[in-house]
Amino acid sequence: MRKIEQGMLNAISAGKTNWVSGNTRVHSIVGGVEIQLHGNIIATVDEYFTRPDLKTFRTWPTSTTVSRLRALGINASIKNFQPCIDGKEI
Repeated sequence: MRKIEQGMLNAISAGKTNWVSGNTRVHSIVGGVEIQLHGNIIATVDEYFTRPDLKTFRTWPTSTTVSRLRALGINASIKNFQPCIDGKEI
């Protein structure tokens, strides 16, 4: 895991309301946090679920997005240039 991803996870677990490092931001919202990459929301985390933002992942299926989502525990991948969650194209 990259240092930036470890920092992201630490910020989420510590409840930090506005953590930024490089191109990644953890931003507090009502009921949880948003994870942003280059200003685009890639996931939302609350006390029960971690939800990927499928529209952003379809628009920006990059290895960095995959890496951040995987650090959050989401089974994200890119197969045949198509973004996948749990092995299924989205």
